[in-house]
This record gives sequence, structure tokens and C-alpha cells, in this order.
Amino acid sequence: MRKLATRLTCAFTALMLLSTSLMPQTKVKDLKSHHMQDFAWMRLAQIVPKVTDRVILPIGTVESHGACVIGTDNYIPQNLAEHIWEKCNALIAPAVNHGTTGASIARFPGSIMIRPEIMEEYLYDVMKDLIRSGFKNILIINGHGGNTDPLKKAMTRLHLETSAHLLTVDWWKVDFEAVAEVYGGKPQQSGHGDLEEAALVLSMRPDLVDKEMYEKVGKDNVGRAGVEDGYFMLPAWATSRLPEKGFGYMDFDVKKAKEYTQKKADHIAGVFLEAVQRWEANEKLKMGN
Repeated sequence: MRKLATRLTCAFTALMLLSTSLMPQTKVKDLKSHHMQDFAWMRLAQIVPKVTDRVILPIGTVESHGACVIGTDNYIPQNLAEHIWEKCNALIAPAVNHGTTGASIARFPGSIMIRPEIMEEYLYDVMKDLIRSGFKNILIINGHGGNTDPLKKAMTRLHLETSAHLLTVDWWKVDFEAVAEVYGGKPQQSGHGDLEEAALVLSMRPDLVDKEMYEKVGKDNVGRAGVEDGYFMLPAWATSRLPEKGFGYMDFDVKKAKEYTQKKADHIAGVFLEAVQRWEANEKLKMGN
């Protein structure tokens, strides 16, 4: 009888330990990882949506960026996602690292182009299955302008079909004041492979910006301001575009780069959190609460 009681006690203890280990944590920061792909499907089913129904999807492309690496448009959204996941209580989904590279620089070494219609369908499928997995609030951090239109089309279709909440940010089109606050000058939109893109890469990995090549080629040869409307050329005559003549040259100060990155990240996180709050309030109103 004593042996039976001991066995029952051990079995009960084991069951309690197992149930405790399977209990969902209260925040993403309490989990073993904030990356969605780091969990077995059984564990993920416990996390979403109980711990969070929010996910960050970084998307980019591979293309020339002057003295910045060809993966610049991938590193930037991934870097921003790493800065905001905890504040947003969100998991980070595996990144989409190939996108709709522009024809003007598509022929430079390393550039990879996904056709816009293919990109739309691809993003549609990725986001559709994030929704199916239980995510209701999706933040897409877009690192490349060529992805914007296919992304918006895919988002619109999914929202109408599922009522999921989706927000995309083209990081270079928001918070123009950040560059002026850190680097001086006037608030304005980033160019391409310029000061701001370099900063968002430098703050993550300084070795990914080729200072030696930048100085060897010369800042006015690596980059140039865009031409006026009415001109169209293939290929572009520079793989780095400055916002305007004489502005947007690289600064290799890593401390400033980190400060700039944090400002951009805080701005994006703030908008997403407000959006989620308003989305959830509207959902309650729909239910008559």
C-alpha cells in the first residue's frame, strides 16, 4: 500500500511539474526566445495567442547599396525588430530576405529581383499563415521601397478576408526629425545607401559598412543626388542616392548610429502599440462592450 501511495505521489508530482512547464508565460520576454522559429509547434501553440497575438515580420531585398553591404535592406528591418519586440510584446517571424529590387540597379553584382506579382503572392501566403497560427496583430517592417506596392495589395486582400490587424512601416518615410536630432541639418527623408541606411547597419554590425571602399571610391562617386523629373536611366549612375546634393554623406560614428537607430525604433514601436490599442478598442465596440 505504501509503495502504491509513493508511486501515486511521484506520478502526481511529475504531472504537476509537467503542467507547470507547459503553462504559458505572461510576456514574450519570459520565454526562452523571442524568435518564432525557435519553438516546436506544440510549444508555439501554447504561446500564441495566450502569451501574445503580435508578431513582427521583417522584409527586405538583396541589392547594391554603395559602400553598404548588399544585404542592407535585410539587416535594417531585422535590427529595428530586435530593438522593439520586448516593448511591443511580440515575437519576430523569420524574415523575408528577397524582394522587388529596382531595375536601375538590378544588374550590379549581388542584386536579386523578385517580380512584383510574385512578391505579392509570396507575402500574401506568409502573412496568411501567420494569421492562421493565431497572430491577430502583425507589424511588417519594410526595408525596401520596391516591396511597398506588392505588400499593400497583399495586406488589403488579407484584411478583407480575415479581419486581421496589419500595419506596415517604410522606415525611411517616418520620423524625419531623427536624423536632424542626431546628425544635425534639416529633417528629411533618407536616400539610398546613404547616412541613414548606413547608421541603421552600423548600429548592428559596423563591419558591414565598407569604410575603406567608401574612401577609396570617394563619397561623391559612391553616391549622388537623384536627377530631376523627366530623366530616366538604366542603369543608375550611382548605387547610393543622396537625399539632396551635399547631404547624406556617411558618418562612421557608431555611438551616433545607435542613438539614431533607437529613435527610429521607439517611433515605430509607439505607432504600433497605439494601433493595437485602438484596434482592440474597436473590436470591443463591435461586440457591443
